[in-house]
Amino acid sequence: MISQKTKETLERLSEGRYVNDRIIYLGGLPFTARDIFIKAPLLSRLNAYFVGGTGRGKTQLGNDLIGYFSDASCYAAGRPDFEPSELLKQVRLGKLKEVETDKDLIELTENVRKNLFFIDEMNRSPPIVQNYFFDFFDGKIVHNGKIMNLGKEGYTIGFATGNLGDGEYVGVSDSDRALKDRMHMIVKLDHPDYKPTPLNMLDLFRRKKNPRADMPSQGLSMTKEIIAASNEFMEKDIHLLFPLLGIYLSEGLDFLENVSGNSKSACDTRWPNIEGIRTDIDEDKITVVSPRSVYASIGLAGALEMIAQSKGLEPNPTELFLDSLRFTVPYSGVLASTYVNQMHNGNVYSAFDNVLGKNSRNREDILEKIPRLEEALAFAEAGIVNPKLLKEIAPSEGRWIPVKQALEDHAERISQNPTEESTKLKDLIAHIHGEQK
Repeated sequence: MISQKTKETLERLSEGRYVNDRIIYLGGLPFTARDIFIKAPLLSRLNAYFVGGTGRGKTQLGNDLIGYFSDASCYAAGRPDFEPSELLKQVRLGKLKEVETDKDLIELTENVRKNLFFIDEMNRSPPIVQNYFFDFFDGKIVHNGKIMNLGKEGYTIGFATGNLGDGEYVGVSDSDRALKDRMHMIVKLDHPDYKPTPLNMLDLFRRKKNPRADMPSQGLSMTKEIIAASNEFMEKDIHLLFPLLGIYLSEGLDFLENVSGNSKSACDTRWPNIEGIRTDIDEDKITVVSPRSVYASIGLAGALEMIAQSKGLEPNPTELFLDSLRFTVPYSGVLASTYVNQMHNGNVYSAFDNVLGKNSRNREDILEKIPRLEEALAFAEAGIVNPKLLKEIAPSEGRWIPVKQALEDHAERISQNPTEESTKLKDLIAHIHGEQK
């Protein structure tokens, strides 16, 4: 159940000056752009990077976010000479006569207590500066040799706008894979699937004469409400299947059938240009999804499920998780660049759809195995290893072996340390199977 207070907060987050009425279907249900770009990240505390061409609403979206947090937000514009200490450190000139060292002259500003850090045109800063920004987004700063937490009430979140320096736009610094991965969500706002509708643009062109983005609205300030809604989300349990799907993505996709060692990760930078790699499937197209992207996908899917439930809707959790990957994986660096550029003309979404999208072989394989995974997980939660089921999930070496191993080890751990719940489940399974016999 979702509290009435959180429902009201989510409804208020529908207000703002960023206009985008495009409907995006995830988990079989319709979501608005604001559901995905604003509400879900704020609930699950996912850092988001909005990229695209000039005038596509990136800054306006950011200004709405700043308005929601009002005095609890920290804004900066990226530039080549940006010094991150400008945001969080200041010199205490009034203490000049009292200090003994230069370090004593520096103190932290009130910005360290802000909940939202928003960086406009972040990739106009070089990667080393972007790295500092990501520390802010993750809620930490190094001061006088100590790691200190940022934010209030344990809540910090980072949003950024820009582009990826991928040849579409000029005069910018690219973000490497590690940096992109620290932005939990990357969304190309001018992509046909996500950009405002033609009717939205007609309304904007009829209403606006000024090309500048509207300033943040002070009347929407709702920091406490957002933190409360996020805390409610954080208390919800993770869907039991999501971790197993995470193992498949972060471990199973590592498998190489005809290469010594059977591992993409072991090949390091030589992947995908490896002798023996299969090009008839996706071994040369996608490598392992990072654990960070798995966490982000779990968080995003959970937040979207909560948003759907606030509207009286109930999505298919597995489908919702798989659809959420489209916002966390394509720009994370797991897709082979030659595959994206040569076979999909640089369109990462098209490349992603081919290997993990709705009609991909991977997705069909995953969905086909869901009933067996659910049953095997129920056995494992009772401390029972079901060899027949596990063999159906992973009949031989391949991508599902890590999932099989996780289920076996989980069952073994519970059998050695049974709980009241696992004992009841074990008795129930024995009773059901006894009746079936």
